Amino acid sequence: MELTTGSKQFVLGDAASILESITDAFYGLNRDWEFTYLNRQAQQLLARTAADLLGKNVWEKYPSAVGSEIEAMFRRAVTENVTVSFTTYYADHDRWYEVHAYPSADGLSVYFRNASERIKAEQRLRDSETRFRLMADAIPQIVWITDAVGNAEFFNQKWTDYTGTPYNPATAEDISSRFVHPDDHLPTMRAWGEAQRQGTTFTIEHRIRSAAGEYRWFLVRAQPYRDPQTGEVVRWFGTSTDVHDNKLMEEARLRSEAKYRTLFNSIDEGFCIVEMIFDAAGKPADYRFLEVNDLFEQQTGLSDVIEKTVSEVIPNNETRWFEIYGRVAQTGEPVRFEDESKALNRWYDVYAFRADATANNLVAILFKDVTERKRHEHEMVKADRNKDEFLAMLAHELRNPLAPISAAADLLRLARLDESRVRQTSEVIARQVKHMTSLVDDLLDVSRVTRGLVKLEMNVLDAKRIIADAAEQVRPLMESRRHHLAVFLPPDTTFVYGDAKRLVQVAANMLNNAAKYTPEGGSIDMRVDVRAEHVLIEVKDNGIGMTPDLQGCVFDMFTQGTRTADRSQGGLGIGLSLVKSLVELHRGVVTAQSAGLGKGSVFSVYLPRVSAAEAFQGAAGGGPQGGPLGRLKLMLVEDNNDAAAMLAMFLNAAGHDVIVEHDSRRALERSRHEQPDVFLLDIGLPDMDGNDLARRLRGQPETVGATLIAVTGYGQESDRRATAEAGFNHHFVKPVDTAMLSALLSELAAARSGRRKTDITS
Repeated sequence: MELTTGSKQFVLGDAASILESITDAFYGLNRDWEFTYLNRQAQQLLARTAADLLGKNVWEKYPSAVGSEIEAMFRRAVTENVTVSFTTYYADHDRWYEVHAYPSADGLSVYFRNASERIKAEQRLRDSETRFRLMADAIPQIVWITDAVGNAEFFNQKWTDYTGTPYNPATAEDISSRFVHPDDHLPTMRAWGEAQRQGTTFTIEHRIRSAAGEYRWFLVRAQPYRDPQTGEVVRWFGTSTDVHDNKLMEEARLRSEAKYRTLFNSIDEGFCIVEMIFDAAGKPADYRFLEVNDLFEQQTGLSDVIEKTVSEVIPNNETRWFEIYGRVAQTGEPVRFEDESKALNRWYDVYAFRADATANNLVAILFKDVTERKRHEHEMVKADRNKDEFLAMLAHELRNPLAPISAAADLLRLARLDESRVRQTSEVIARQVKHMTSLVDDLLDVSRVTRGLVKLEMNVLDAKRIIADAAEQVRPLMESRRHHLAVFLPPDTTFVYGDAKRLVQVAANMLNNAAKYTPEGGSIDMRVDVRAEHVLIEVKDNGIGMTPDLQGCVFDMFTQGTRTADRSQGGLGIGLSLVKSLVELHRGVVTAQSAGLGKGSVFSVYLPRVSAAEAFQGAAGGGPQGGPLGRLKLMLVEDNNDAAAMLAMFLNAAGHDVIVEHDSRRALERSRHEQPDVFLLDIGLPDMDGNDLARRLRGQPETVGATLIAVTGYGQESDRRATAEAGFNHHFVKPVDTAMLSALLSELAAARSGRRKTDITS
């Protein structure tokens, strides 16, 4: 094309520069359909140079375009003078072209580009969408897609089939209000809103209305899809799965399980289901706890055992339990038995049976802690044996004086005795009658004390005088056995408040006991010591000593230590029982200790101390004054003898009746008939700790309303919570603040007298 003026040449030069810089291919056609211009992109796409095409007819150069969409659209643009845009496939190039043609007075300007990749991508997208729709319509769940704010963009065919409503664009609020159960609508929208705010998975179960108008439960889950570039949520892809039948089955299962669990826990005995574990040889080697009821922990003392083996929770468990339960599992034959678990220190009454008729490894075990019953049975057998031994001893002790009395009577019947013989015979009868009288007096004393018939004549007494009188009483016995008796007295005043006759009896019985069980020529020490709040009277010997078992029952009725066949000790075995009863009547405490057989024994009596000033006042006014308003009956349970004695002395001095026990189980048994107002319990007791004892006291009607005070060396907040959970009202940390304890007891006593009660803790 030739341009004659410089100005026009300048304009064309500008246009050419622009056309060469654009990314689209471009060519110009004149009215005769001849090429007037091609830019570089056009030459590259058409694979022709400008020299090949300029001035040539397009239809002649590209005959395959004749009759095609290209020709039709080009001729329409020129004829109708309109811009045309289209995408077409040109077979000769095996390409798709995106074409834009603009008519002008000179001809046609054509912009085009290779659209093959775009067309292929669009086709792939259409194919993908088709596959997605086919897949979405094939699965049983409702599938849906929303935009970022919840406007529905897609529902699969399952939605239409279930709701009877074809998909229409709608908001999440519209869809929920129309199809979700009214009770589930607000929870659904709240959960949906929260998921949108957090950009996290949306999950909920709700009911959706069907085409028939019924509601079924669906599990709904949706995941956010984020723009890879911005990270912003742009869509939500979700499913709604019909879980109605599963929901009903689960609800039925839960109801059934609740009934089962209620029945399971209503059993008033311990119950568990275990899975037996057999070794390679088929022998029972262990078992695992699968289920336990509420009473299991109370009956065993074990907690948190589910899915654990016995070897884990009771490492030293006896293997016979495996054998018994393994036999039940393998044979299906139930078994009922009583046995002791030494590992748990308890006796059990057990009924075991196969838990599942089709499984030979599951065993159900119904059991009851019968330790108390077994202990009672043992004590009854022991008491019966002691009674038989006592009757035998009584017969023996009565026959001994009767033999010389009978011989003396026979001698007197001879009537040929001189005066000296008669006097000698009379003295024999008198001595033996005195001995028999002493035996009968002891029996009567025990009977009176046991029935509460002893009346004490209380006065201020000097403990030194008491032991002097007692030593004088037993001197003949000491001399006859060639014992060395040493008495140690303190320089301080040793005033106590008591019955002189009974306290002398206490000291004499202790000395008699030491003399009986100390070999001839042995040593016996009697000591009086003054403590802050009590007077200690102690008898120590180097005699035969005591076993631990005997120490636990030495103060029981009719108890005697090991004796030889000649019964050189003598007596009825009631002296120490009488000592304990009389000391407790004086608000005191008596203890017994021994390092073992052959190592002697120490018996200690702790009596409330009376100061010199109080003694003077008592002498002038007839007895000690003061004491708390109202007297409380207290039970102190403490395994440390000295600690128990000292605290008991203080409590007695404060005017309260104190019962001391060193053993939890004995304390529990005694509490049923004593029914104390207040319990002071050490926590670190050996056989049953103070917390367990407190729970049992709260569980029996006789002591359910008593005040429980924990006396322990542990004072952390967790320790206080533990005692509170066990049922304690108060928590005192050792060493006990006696002023605060006294104040608390005074308040409790005042409350019993109708006064206001306040809470005091330490």
